[in-house]
Amino acid sequence: MQIKRITIRVPLELHQQLRQLAARRAVSLNALAVEVLEACTKAASEEREPFPLRELSALLAPAAEAAHLTEEELLRHARQVRRRIWQERYEKVVQSCSVRPESA
Repeated sequence: MQIKRITIRVPLELHQQLRQLAARRAVSLNALAVEVLEACTKAASEEREPFPLRELSALLAPAAEAAHLTEEELLRHARQVRRRIWQERYEKVVQSCSVRPESA
């Protein structure tokens, strides 16, 4: 397997939490990061489909028109909802990683 190196910058508090989690699991910080990235990638690949904003806009157009929203306002709202959904999914992945039983 070919390995590629990446560099990420995280806040100090998150770095400390990750180091503690890695220590509790008796794995390296790198191994933990790879595990989390793999879980995130797997979760993303299992999604039915991404949120196509233009298609969503077309589906919601009648309701938006009734509420006197412009297409731009509708897309802005759709982006906010999409961002919130992605955040919730991200938090779910992070929680699933932190509540797994620790290896002995």
